[in-house]
Amino acid sequence: MAPASPDASSNDSLTQGPGRGKYLTQIAADLATISANMLSRTDKTEMLAEIRTAIREEVMEVRRDLTALERRVENLEADRAQNLQHQQATDTATTRQGNVLLELRRHLEDLDNCGQRNNIRIRGLPETSGEVLMELLPGLFSRTSPIWMPRYPCSKIFLCSLWNQEGRYAR
Repeated sequence: MAPASPDASSNDSLTQGPGRGKYLTQIAADLATISANMLSRTDKTEMLAEIRTAIREEVMEVRRDLTALERRVENLEADRAQNLQHQQATDTATTRQGNVLLELRRHLEDLDNCGQRNNIRIRGLPETSGEVLMELLPGLFSRTSPIWMPRYPCSKIFLCSLWNQEGRYAR
Protein backbone atom coordinates (compact mmCIF):
# COMPACT_ATOMS: atom_id res chain seq x y z
CA MET A 1 0.00 0.00 0.00
CA ALA A 2 1.23 3.48 -0.83
CA PRO A 3 2.09 5.73 1.99
CA ALA A 4 -0.57 8.33 2.76
CA SER A 5 0.02 11.90 1.79
CA PRO A 6 0.98 14.29 4.57
CA ASP A 7 -2.27 16.21 4.06
CA ALA A 8 -4.36 13.09 4.52
CA SER A 9 -2.57 12.21 7.72
CA SER A 10 -3.08 15.69 9.10
CA ASN A 11 -6.80 15.52 8.24
CA ASP A 12 -7.07 12.19 9.97
CA SER A 13 -5.42 13.60 13.05
CA LEU A 14 -7.92 16.48 13.15
CA THR A 15 -11.02 14.28 12.84
CA GLN A 16 -9.73 11.44 14.99
CA GLY A 17 -8.22 11.59 18.34
CA PRO A 18 -8.86 13.29 21.62
CA GLY A 19 -9.23 16.94 20.28
CA ARG A 20 -11.72 15.89 17.67
CA GLY A 21 -14.81 17.20 19.41
CA LYS A 22 -13.27 20.57 20.06
CA TYR A 23 -12.41 20.99 16.36
CA LEU A 24 -15.88 19.95 15.21
CA THR A 25 -17.46 22.33 17.67
CA GLN A 26 -15.36 25.18 16.29
CA ILE A 27 -16.34 24.29 12.72
CA ALA A 28 -20.00 24.12 13.66
CA ALA A 29 -19.81 27.54 15.32
CA ASP A 30 -18.08 29.00 12.25
CA LEU A 31 -20.71 27.47 9.96
CA ALA A 32 -23.49 28.88 12.13
CA THR A 33 -21.91 32.35 11.99
CA ILE A 34 -21.47 32.11 8.24
CA SER A 35 -25.03 30.93 7.66
CA ALA A 36 -26.37 33.66 9.98
CA ASN A 37 -24.45 36.28 8.02
CA MET A 38 -25.64 34.91 4.69
CA LEU A 39 -28.57 36.65 3.10
CA SER A 40 -31.80 34.84 2.70
CA ARG A 41 -33.41 34.42 -0.68
CA THR A 42 -35.95 37.20 0.03
CA ASP A 43 -33.15 39.53 1.11
CA LYS A 44 -31.29 38.79 -2.10
CA THR A 45 -34.46 39.37 -4.13
CA GLU A 46 -35.10 42.70 -2.39
CA MET A 47 -31.52 43.85 -2.92
CA LEU A 48 -31.67 42.84 -6.57
CA ALA A 49 -34.96 44.74 -6.98
CA GLU A 50 -33.40 47.85 -5.38
CA ILE A 51 -30.36 47.60 -7.65
CA ARG A 52 -32.60 47.19 -10.72
CA THR A 53 -34.70 50.19 -9.67
CA ALA A 54 -31.58 52.32 -9.16
CA ILE A 55 -30.18 51.24 -12.53
CA ARG A 56 -33.51 52.00 -14.26
CA GLU A 57 -33.60 55.46 -12.69
CA GLU A 58 -30.03 56.13 -13.80
CA VAL A 59 -30.80 54.90 -17.33
CA MET A 60 -33.93 57.09 -17.49
CA GLU A 61 -31.91 60.09 -16.31
CA VAL A 62 -29.24 59.39 -18.93
CA ARG A 63 -31.97 59.09 -21.60
CA ARG A 64 -33.47 62.44 -20.53
CA ASP A 65 -30.03 64.05 -20.66
CA LEU A 66 -29.37 62.54 -24.09
CA THR A 67 -32.76 63.71 -25.36
CA ALA A 68 -32.08 67.24 -24.11
CA LEU A 69 -28.60 67.14 -25.63
CA GLU A 70 -30.03 65.86 -28.91
CA ARG A 71 -32.52 68.77 -29.01
CA ARG A 72 -29.72 71.25 -28.31
CA VAL A 73 -27.55 69.76 -31.05
CA GLU A 74 -30.47 69.85 -33.52
CA ASN A 75 -31.13 73.51 -32.63
CA LEU A 76 -27.44 74.34 -33.05
CA GLU A 77 -27.32 72.56 -36.41
CA ALA A 78 -30.45 74.40 -37.58
CA ASP A 79 -29.01 77.74 -36.41
CA ARG A 80 -25.72 76.96 -38.15
CA ALA A 81 -27.51 76.15 -41.41
CA GLN A 82 -29.55 79.35 -41.12
CA ASN A 83 -26.40 81.37 -40.35
CA LEU A 84 -24.64 79.88 -43.38
CA GLN A 85 -27.56 80.88 -45.61
CA HIS A 86 -27.60 84.36 -44.08
CA GLN A 87 -23.83 84.65 -44.53
CA GLN A 88 -24.07 83.63 -48.18
CA ALA A 89 -26.87 86.15 -48.76
CA THR A 90 -24.85 88.84 -46.98
CA ASP A 91 -21.73 88.01 -49.00
CA THR A 92 -23.73 88.22 -52.22
CA ALA A 93 -25.30 91.53 -51.19
CA THR A 94 -21.92 92.92 -50.12
CA THR A 95 -20.37 91.97 -53.45
CA ARG A 96 -23.31 93.50 -55.29
CA GLN A 97 -23.09 96.71 -53.22
CA GLY A 98 -19.35 96.89 -53.87
CA ASN A 99 -20.00 96.69 -57.60
CA VAL A 100 -22.72 99.35 -57.35
CA LEU A 101 -20.38 101.64 -55.39
CA LEU A 102 -17.66 101.14 -57.99
CA GLU A 103 -20.08 102.02 -60.79
CA LEU A 104 -21.31 105.08 -58.87
CA ARG A 105 -17.74 106.22 -58.23
CA ARG A 106 -16.92 105.87 -61.94
CA HIS A 107 -20.11 107.72 -62.89
CA LEU A 108 -19.31 110.49 -60.40
CA GLU A 109 -15.80 110.84 -61.81
CA ASP A 110 -17.25 111.00 -65.33
CA LEU A 111 -19.74 113.67 -64.27
CA ASP A 112 -17.00 115.61 -62.50
CA ASN A 113 -14.83 115.49 -65.62
CA CYS A 114 -17.74 116.60 -67.80
CA GLY A 115 -18.61 119.35 -65.34
CA GLN A 116 -15.07 120.66 -65.36
CA ARG A 117 -15.09 120.87 -69.13
CA ASN A 118 -18.25 123.03 -69.09
CA ASN A 119 -17.02 125.50 -66.47
CA ILE A 120 -15.52 128.78 -67.57
CA ARG A 121 -13.31 130.84 -65.31
CA ILE A 122 -12.31 134.28 -66.37
CA ARG A 123 -9.16 135.61 -64.82
CA GLY A 124 -9.76 138.90 -63.03
CA LEU A 125 -13.49 138.28 -62.61
CA PRO A 126 -14.29 137.57 -58.93
CA GLU A 127 -16.27 134.40 -58.25
CA THR A 128 -19.13 135.24 -55.93
CA SER A 129 -22.16 133.20 -55.23
CA GLY A 130 -25.29 134.23 -57.02
CA GLU A 131 -23.56 135.62 -60.08
CA VAL A 132 -24.35 134.07 -63.38
CA LEU A 133 -21.94 134.34 -66.25
CA MET A 134 -24.78 135.03 -68.66
CA GLU A 135 -25.53 138.23 -66.74
CA LEU A 136 -21.87 139.30 -66.47
CA LEU A 137 -20.71 138.72 -70.03
CA PRO A 138 -22.84 141.42 -71.71
CA GLY A 139 -21.35 144.00 -69.34
CA LEU A 140 -17.82 142.84 -70.06
CA PHE A 141 -18.26 143.16 -73.79
CA SER A 142 -20.09 146.51 -73.75
CA ARG A 143 -18.42 149.66 -75.03
CA THR A 144 -18.46 151.23 -71.58
CA SER A 145 -16.31 148.49 -70.11
CA PRO A 146 -12.61 149.26 -69.70
CA ILE A 147 -11.78 146.03 -71.48
CA TRP A 148 -14.10 146.59 -74.39
CA MET A 149 -13.87 144.18 -77.23
CA PRO A 150 -15.64 144.58 -80.53
CA ARG A 151 -18.67 142.40 -80.74
CA TYR A 152 -18.78 139.96 -83.57
CA PRO A 153 -21.94 138.20 -84.61
CA CYS A 154 -21.95 134.82 -82.90
CA SER A 155 -24.33 132.31 -81.38
CA LYS A 156 -25.71 132.75 -77.91
CA ILE A 157 -23.43 131.52 -75.13
CA PHE A 158 -25.07 128.84 -73.08
CA LEU A 159 -23.47 127.85 -69.83
CA CYS A 160 -24.91 125.22 -67.51
CA SER A 161 -23.08 126.26 -64.39
CA LEU A 162 -20.21 128.26 -63.04
CA TRP A 163 -17.87 126.86 -60.45
CA ASN A 164 -17.35 129.30 -57.57
CA GLN A 165 -14.57 129.52 -54.99
CA GLU A 166 -16.65 127.81 -52.29
CA GLY A 167 -16.79 124.62 -54.29
CA ARG A 168 -20.48 124.90 -55.21
CA TYR A 169 -22.16 125.31 -58.51
CA ALA A 170 -23.74 128.73 -58.95
CA ARG A 171 -26.64 129.12 -61.35
